[in-house]
Amino acid sequence: MSTPAHLFKTARRQMRKIRERGPQTDTERRLLSSADRQREQGLGWRYDGFSGIATLELLRMLAQFSVVNDEESFKVEALEAGSPTELASRWEKWSTAEGRWKDLPTLGARELWRRLLPHELRAEVVADEIDELLEEAEVTPRRAELWLAAARRLVETCLRDGQAERDFFQRVVRESGSDLAGWMIEMPAVLLGTPDAEQAPSLCERFAELIDAKSILAERAEILARLGRREEAVAQIESLLQAHPNEPVVLLKAGGTYEALGDAGKAQLYLRFYTEVMQNPHSAASIAAASKVGVPLPPRLHAPGANEKCPCGSGKKYKRCHGLAS
Repeated sequence: MSTPAHLFKTARRQMRKIRERGPQTDTERRLLSSADRQREQGLGWRYDGFSGIATLELLRMLAQFSVVNDEESFKVEALEAGSPTELASRWEKWSTAEGRWKDLPTLGARELWRRLLPHELRAEVVADEIDELLEEAEVTPRRAELWLAAARRLVETCLRDGQAERDFFQRVVRESGSDLAGWMIEMPAVLLGTPDAEQAPSLCERFAELIDAKSILAERAEILARLGRREEAVAQIESLLQAHPNEPVVLLKAGGTYEALGDAGKAQLYLRFYTEVMQNPHSAASIAAASKVGVPLPPRLHAPGANEKCPCGSGKKYKRCHGLAS
């Protein structure tokens, strides 16, 4: 279900993309004009976020709608509420904000929590922090650097004291405006070719504690192979093949792993097994391997819409998975 925060993030991401590349249609030009007019009315936070608004100014904005007056009263109310979502729910009951200002209490609660209660970890705040990094990565050439920062934040907040906080992780996923599960599968391979490439395998291991282990560990095997860590790559993929001999994602990544190791015979063998078992579509595919070897979905599988989940089970959108091969 979409929340004001989700809609806010979507609008912000859309407007930023349009501004970066320039408007291409009349609709986009009207959107930019509307956003500029709203900025003149003090509503720029709807499109630009709160980064340019000082804490005291944000408190003043909220105070004019009878919400909160100062930092100390915010902290008391926030800790009593327990979460930004519950705090926003309470504020909405007595807020006088109307029209385009109506979402300010909800969004302001999350932003103030982030600034004034940084040590009170909440899923809403972590989701917002990660989403901002992923949003920045969409419009700058620093994708690998920003994705790594997002991954580190996710790991440090969802894997605490060596334990996976799965419930907390699921709340972060629900609060995020991004497809975090799909991103986690893609993210480690993006580090290949960068100074941080050697961190990719360990990130896969950390992610495997939070999402489908066999999918991300199969990805790890191919990454190890591409890093030249042959023994580790073979040990990882053979272990997965022994545990999941008929799992399509494991077979697909086995093909990619042995292809990266220069063993064409084994690579083609496992890719052939993959195409056979894909008639039972319960798998997770690799965007890199699928597009590289050009393995299409078997003809009996329905090709979904571009933005629907790929039927291979990867958790990615079809256009970013097997849709690439076609």
